[in-house]
Amino acid sequence: MGIVGFGFSGLIDVLVLHHVLQWHHLLSGIYPMNTLDGLRTNIRADGLFSIAMLTIMCIGGGLLWQSERRTDVPLAVRPLIGAAVIGLGVFDLYDAIVDHAILGLHQPLSQGGYYNPHWIVVSLLIIVAGVYIYRTGTRTAVEKMGEGG
Repeated sequence: MGIVGFGFSGLIDVLVLHHVLQWHHLLSGIYPMNTLDGLRTNIRADGLFSIAMLTIMCIGGGLLWQSERRTDVPLAVRPLIGAAVIGLGVFDLYDAIVDHAILGLHQPLSQGGYYNPHWIVVSLLIIVAGVYIYRTGTRTAVEKMGEGG
């Protein structure tokens, strides 16, 4: 489910921030958004990125489906949600550190990176929340198994 969360976060990022709000594009730190050629390149990169994130979500969904089919016991929901939240936070952390800071592909809101430290902290908090949800869900599942046996 972490893979689904990673892909979902990337897909929401590109659809909302790149396509709908047009605050920035995937390669706007390299190709200008104010020329026709630069805009075409950025939109093409955004589209390819959308396809990549959708593919990642589908791979995660396929792995989840395989996991569900291998067991007679229903999968516990809280650990699945926790893993998805962890994946969501990991994408946001990756985006801020790798895409924004290291590679300089783009900057959110064109603020020259001032937004990045704050978003790294938020991303880490999302990951911590996901770990909490995951761990409390696995603890509950183990306690229930102990009661039934």
